[in-house]
Amino acid sequence: MRSMGHRVDLITFRKDPDHDIGGIGLGADSKVSYLFKIAKFREIVAKLNPEILHTHYASSYGFIARFVKHPRKILSVWGDDIVIFPNRNFLTKIMLTQALRKSTYITATSKFLEKVTLEYITDKPIKIIPFGVDLDLFKYSERKPGEIVKIGIAKHLHPYYGVDILIRAIHHMDRKKQNFRLLIAGKGKYEQEYRSLVGELELDDIIEFVGPIEYPKMPDFLSSIDIAVMPSSTEAESFGVAAIEAAATGLPVVGTKVGGIPEVIEDGITGLMADKGDFKKIAQHLTRLIAEPDLRHKMGLAGRQMVEQRYSWQYCLESMQDLYYKMCS
Repeated sequence: MRSMGHRVDLITFRKDPDHDIGGIGLGADSKVSYLFKIAKFREIVAKLNPEILHTHYASSYGFIARFVKHPRKILSVWGDDIVIFPNRNFLTKIMLTQALRKSTYITATSKFLEKVTLEYITDKPIKIIPFGVDLDLFKYSERKPGEIVKIGIAKHLHPYYGVDILIRAIHHMDRKKQNFRLLIAGKGKYEQEYRSLVGELELDDIIEFVGPIEYPKMPDFLSSIDIAVMPSSTEAESFGVAAIEAAATGLPVVGTKVGGIPEVIEDGITGLMADKGDFKKIAQHLTRLIAEPDLRHKMGLAGRQMVEQRYSWQYCLESMQDLYYKMCS
């Protein structure tokens, strides 16, 4: 937004010293302390006097913003703040509802997320603005069929994202008939559990844990594989940005029918879909894609075209800018 000529001031609960991009830190060191930062937040907003107050995440920034009087407040809902947070208890549902009601406009990244939001509030305008992909960074990569077909996943190592399901799918495949490898990128507290599962299933020779990958290097990782997998098992997977990043580089994507993933993978066109937790169907899809390099290529081209048309970084920025202009007019 700054590169488009706008003044943007960032307010954050706490800065990450390893990824400090500037802005104003509130000094909150825990979620409980968020409530004690409301007065400071109001003071900063009053001093900055922005034309638009845009908050992200209904269960945190969106909630404290409900205590700030401003004529143009946008709340962007992300996923688990709408899907999981309000189901914890009666209080969290009230917090979510208040955050939504005190907003002027709401944005969601997918039709799925819009639908869930409408379960809590129906009298506020909602605009769908997806996460964009920098097409200059995530470039199309022509892949040449090799002896070993590389399957890849890059996600946080947590049951939400179905890494264990993918490992079981790999175990279900016939290694004697096809030559393939699985690369697991990411980190998380379940890493050791997944490593143990790989050992128990005697898959150490075909599954490699490559560790976390910094965002600027993600295109290189995606360009090094032949098939991407997104076997998520939670509705909190509200959009599926990993799927469109993979598609942007020309990869077919095997995904599950949860949350917003079906919106970013066109079944049979840019990838193949399976029901949540169905490792046998995932194995079947992977087996087919390994056996059909022409299909991988065809789906990869279709995926790139889909991202260029719907999910380019510039398109999504301009969509948000259009909303800002609309609210200020």
